[in-house]
Parts: sequence; structure tokens; C-alpha cells
Amino acid sequence: MRLLTLHCDYIKFKPLKKAIKAPEELDEERKKEIVVKDPLVVLTAVERGDSDEILKDYIAAIKKTAGEVQAKNIVLYPYAHLSNMLSDPTTALEYLKEAENVLKGEGYNVTRAPFGYYKEFELKCKGHPLSELSKQFRAEGVQEINSSAPKKEIQNKQSSGKIILDRRNLKPNDHRILGEDLGIFYLSDEVGPGLPLWLPRGEVLRNQLEQYMREVELKYGYQYVTTPHITKGSIYEKTGHLPYYADTMFSPMEIDGINYYLKPMNCPHHHMIFQKIIKSYKDLPLRLAEAGVVYRNELSGVTYGLMRVRHIMQNDAHIYVTPNQLKDEFIKVLKMFDEVYQVMGIQDYYFRLSLPDFKKNPEKFTGDPKEWEFASEEIRKAMKEWGKNFTEENGEAAFYGPKIDVQIKNANGKEETIATSQVDIVVPKRLEITYIDEKGEKKTPIVIHRAILGSYERFVAFLLEKTEGKFPVWLSPIQVRVIDYTERNTQSAQKIVDKLKEAIPGLRIDSDFRNTTVNDKVRDSEMQKINYLVTIGDKEEEKGTLAVKRRGNNKPEFGVKFESFVHEVKEKIEKRN
Repeated sequence: MRLLTLHCDYIKFKPLKKAIKAPEELDEERKKEIVVKDPLVVLTAVERGDSDEILKDYIAAIKKTAGEVQAKNIVLYPYAHLSNMLSDPTTALEYLKEAENVLKGEGYNVTRAPFGYYKEFELKCKGHPLSELSKQFRAEGVQEINSSAPKKEIQNKQSSGKIILDRRNLKPNDHRILGEDLGIFYLSDEVGPGLPLWLPRGEVLRNQLEQYMREVELKYGYQYVTTPHITKGSIYEKTGHLPYYADTMFSPMEIDGINYYLKPMNCPHHHMIFQKIIKSYKDLPLRLAEAGVVYRNELSGVTYGLMRVRHIMQNDAHIYVTPNQLKDEFIKVLKMFDEVYQVMGIQDYYFRLSLPDFKKNPEKFTGDPKEWEFASEEIRKAMKEWGKNFTEENGEAAFYGPKIDVQIKNANGKEETIATSQVDIVVPKRLEITYIDEKGEKKTPIVIHRAILGSYERFVAFLLEKTEGKFPVWLSPIQVRVIDYTERNTQSAQKIVDKLKEAIPGLRIDSDFRNTTVNDKVRDSEMQKINYLVTIGDKEEEKGTLAVKRRGNNKPEFGVKFESFVHEVKEKIEKRN
């Protein structure tokens, strides 16, 4: 049995048509759209070999997560995409009904989504560390399809499973389509789901984003660090991520009798760096940044494209402050959001301030309520002083502190959280990191976690869909392409390539001198969404000019002087417009 639990603000769903020959019968109420607020949504796939013992484990896991996130409303949602070895429909429905009855008997408000139907659904995930957890229960001896051989034999056996992109129901601007067509990333059968391979053009794109963020962060006073990909499990026990976060972490590896984990977050590493280099309040604020790689053990059935992956590079940073520095540093974070999003062309976003609710859910939030109140008020002051639009949501804070979510509508009009900035008043105390204040007393710093771009994978997916792959010049994998009109112009066209490389160091330029028609070359350039197409023909050779077709224009501009073109391209790259 496989499940993915999502702690949500709401979920709404409605059955549309039969997905199997004999779906369950529905009364009139269950045929209508159903809305459940503040639920723990349990996407479930019942598998072959599941037993009553597996069902007990399944129910226990739901209760455990519901208790951790303080959820009383549970939605059992059959979701066949989580597995490739589903049980027969009759057994699956029986198990889901049994789970429904047991959970209802223990005081939960349970809604079971219709079984055997294609459904439209919409949900809004809360976004705290326990809001997305995946789990798997399997009877001993039951193995995946195509994995029946003993373990020692499997190691050298090639997988016969295929990662296939089914384009039929995807919109043309879906990042998976654009990623494949533009050569941005590739999901390999041999490497595995959720582990994208960045192709040369995709690596250029990601690297440009990383370089830009480093430039901005250095300007704002950040110091870059690098941390290892594996860590002793004991540090996650101190922070509280173990055992609560264990379901989304990869299994430990034993080294010298000690369990090490692939890191699921960068925070503890940065805290250790703080402890090493900071002694006094005079050293604060400390701003640490890292393009840090983390790992999340997502089920293969829920990974897709760059949006949900197992290997993640985060635009991560942690700011360590004294209480009286919190507001001003938070305003600087807000300013950075504004500056970066302006360059990226991101508009119509707003901030959501997520606060604790100690009256309704005091168990959900760890730490001193007075410290929570102080941190919440300082962020509220920062938001008001900065003057940007924001809303407040009580009860939506992370377990360790209040936060802001950056809300935006994606290319399909759906609202989603693109980035967050969180205040942590809990974990630094657990790790006992301190500084000496002006009175000579040990104090625990307040930490601002912030990721302006979130993860590079998810942000590239967002940009692909938002721009339809038409990146600005500074960001494009290929900025200029040069083609020859006929073979007799090839030598002159190559000289233009060389001159442009010399005139604009680092220019991403290529050429197309194939023995085919100009129309074919133009069409290929348009499909690759290249910013500038320069054609060299007899007239261009004779006059020493260029024929320049700018992306989006139907016709080229003739008679463009070389110096004028260089100035235009340079300006767009340098100004990032």
C-alpha cells in the first residue's frame, strides 16, 4: 500500500466519468462537488499482496500524521498513479471502506472520495515541513513488477520500466513538453524517476540563475558556504526532524557503526557553521547562502518533471539576528524578493503572513508563546513598513515560527506558493547555538530561513511555463544563431561568428551551416526559441552588414551594422531586460 499525505487548506473534487467497468455506486450527493476544509488528504494506492496487517499499518500512519499536524478532517482519496502493481478494484474498495469506518469510530471526520471514477480536483497544500509525506507498506516477499529476481541478481539487471511523457492531455506550455523539445532536461529510465539530468542547455539556464542569485546575494551582504551531502542522523534527532520527517528521507547508510543520511535540508549544517564562527552580538547579523543540494524520498508515482523531484538544488540562505535586528533584516529580504522578481518578469504576486493560533491549536506550535508573539509582530511591522500587499492567515505558521509565503498565479491561472521566508525561534535552541550579548550573557539567535527562488528545479519549471520557453537574452541557453544563405556565404558567416564571440565575451552563439533551405534553418531557430537569428548572404557580404531576425518578428531587419547589433545584445545581457 502506498500513500501520500497532504495537509491542506482545502480540497474539492467531483467525479466526472467511469474509470473502470464497475465503479462503486454513488448517491446524488456524492455525484456533486465536495469541498472539505483543513483536511489531511490521503492519496492512496492499494497494491497486490496487501493484507489486514498492512491495513492496520496504513490506519496507524494516518492517525500519527493527523496527530502531528492537528488534523481532524481526513479525506481518503484513491489514487492509482502511486503504484504500478494495483490490487483488484474490489479489494481496494473494501480496504478503503474499512479504513473509513475505523477512523470514523475513533472520532475523525472522514470523507472518502468516489472509487473507480475520473475526478477533477483542486487542493491547496499548507507548505509546512509535515504537509507532504509519502509512505509505503508492503508485505514481506512482495516485490515490484519487473523486480522478482533476488536482490543480488537485480543489481546487474536493466530495468524494463520506461519513463514516458504522454503529451495527449498536456498543455503546449507544460514544462515537461518544453523541457524535452528545447533540450533542457531528461528523465532517464536507468537513473530513475524524480532524478532529472540537466542537459547542456538546461545547465546553462540553471547556471545563469545561480550566478545571478550569487551576484544579488553578495550585494546584500551574504557569505557563501558549501556543505556535505550526508550527515550523521543524530543532528536530525536534535532538530526534531527525526523521527517526524523520516518518511521523506532516504534510508540511512551505516558508516563506522553510525547512521548517516542524505540531507533533506541545509539548515542544520548552516547552524553548525554559525556555532563555529560567531561569538559575539557584534558579529551579527550573519547571512549564509548556499546553492545547496538536498534529497527527498518522493514516491515514484508522484514525481513529475522538475516540479516534484528527489534531488533538489535550493537557493537557500539563513540569516542569524538578534531580536532588535529581526524587522530590518526581514525588510531586506522583502526588498530582495522585489528586486529579483522584477528582473524575472514576475508580477501580480502578494505575500501571505502565516501566524500561529495558540487559542485553537496550541499543541501545533512549539516554544514560548511570548517569543512567537514578538516574532509575529516584528514581521507584521516589516510588511507594513515595506508597503507591499499581504494577507494574514492564523494557524498556518510552521511549527517553529511564523512565515511569509509568496503567492502567485502560474501560467494556467492556478494560485500557488512560489517561495517562502520563515522565522525560526525553536530549532536554534534545540541545537544550543548561541552568541554573547552586550551584557555578557549567552543568547540564542533568531534565524530567518529564506529561499527567493525556492528550488532551481521548480523555478525553471515555472519559468518555462510562464515564458513558454522564450527566455530573455541574458538567460537564454542560445542567444544568437548565425546561418548562411548559400554555401558560398559559409566562410563569411563563420567570420561573423568569430567576430561576435570576440566582441561579446561569453556570448552563447551557435551556427547552422547545413546543406538545407534557409526556411528550414529559420523554422528550426524559431522552434528552439533563439533570441537572434543572423543571416549572411551575398548582400551582407558585399555591404558588411547583417540581416537580423529578432524572436517574435515575422521578418528580418536588413542592413544592420555589426557595431549596432553588438551594442544591442550587450545592453540586453548587461541590464538583464
